[in-house]
Amino acid sequence: MKIEFREFKGTVLHDFPYPLKNRKCPHYALVSVTASGCCVHKCPMCYARVYPWSIEDRIVIYKNLPEKIDQELNRAKIMFPLYLSQVSDVLQPVREVREITYEIIKVILKHNVSFHIVTKNAEGALELIHKIPALIKYPFWYIALTVESTPQKQKITSPFASTIENRLRALKILHKHGITVSARTDPCILGLIEKDEVLWLIDRIKETGVRHIVSSTGFFNKTSMTRLLSAIKNTEFARLASGVKQIYGFTEEKAGSYSDKAKFLAPVELRKKYHLWLRSAVESRGMTYAVCLELPRSYDSRGLSHCEGCGNNYVHIKRKGRFYPVENCSGDCLRSCPDKNNPSCGEKRFLTEYPYNLKMLGLGKRNNFYLEQDLLFEL
Repeated sequence: MKIEFREFKGTVLHDFPYPLKNRKCPHYALVSVTASGCCVHKCPMCYARVYPWSIEDRIVIYKNLPEKIDQELNRAKIMFPLYLSQVSDVLQPVREVREITYEIIKVILKHNVSFHIVTKNAEGALELIHKIPALIKYPFWYIALTVESTPQKQKITSPFASTIENRLRALKILHKHGITVSARTDPCILGLIEKDEVLWLIDRIKETGVRHIVSSTGFFNKTSMTRLLSAIKNTEFARLASGVKQIYGFTEEKAGSYSDKAKFLAPVELRKKYHLWLRSAVESRGMTYAVCLELPRSYDSRGLSHCEGCGNNYVHIKRKGRFYPVENCSGDCLRSCPDKNNPSCGEKRFLTEYPYNLKMLGLGKRNNFYLEQDLLFEL
């Protein structure tokens, strides 16, 4: 696939755009390494691929990100954990994407701040610690691998990503190195992935040493649902397509008449039932569980500082020119601020301002317009 390099304009680091109402995500400092959808994995249900502004015919890489992030971290007074990257896989098998990811991580380590990565690429995850061995001892990061289906059904959900077996193997290796790891089984597509397959998957995850799982049942628009159904129909599991359509309330004959903003989710009562069942199954195996976005915090395991379940991703404050972690502060101000009357970060506005104002970080006003797909709870 063609590689295109661009200069990134404006401020790089930014929060999720979701407002306070029904907000579940902690404050993050998001880093978009590529333009939206620029990923060779091309998973059919990917939300980033269906943004109107996404690019799929080439990989657009923002070549100046290491320098810009270095500048922004030099200016910042407080920094939430960095998330690389919510619109593409930064460890995908594209050499140019991985190389700039490594350079960004070196900048992050230089500034001593927290970050995390979510990936479906086992080889990239293992190459990462080979290329940057300092990460093995670095205390302020974690990596999550998505293992969303059984090996047999991966041909539907992520045919061009690393095999499920290799992702599980990578989780085990990373865990043995002492790196904080978690697993994501999202989206677990109801009607496609059966309960016994989910149980098989969480048993395999437990064997890797992972102790936290994040899941969802997924949300789709007409494009991603059409892609998913097409992928199902082109396999020996074609009979399952009708059940998926029924659960998510999608009629193929009406696809052309659906609004571009229409969302297709499993019914809320079914989601509740599924997540309560899965949380019980996960917790019975000595692990913790969280639901990504689609249900509130009460459906997560108790005692989590935030839904990612990793206790080493801290907010950092700059003192005498260097960042230091804020004890017990993960950036999930709504769930786990250590002292809401006297926040350790010194800024009460983070408790109520979602997304945060960049001036509160010391970065000033963002001067480019960032669009993200709106996610809403349906409770």
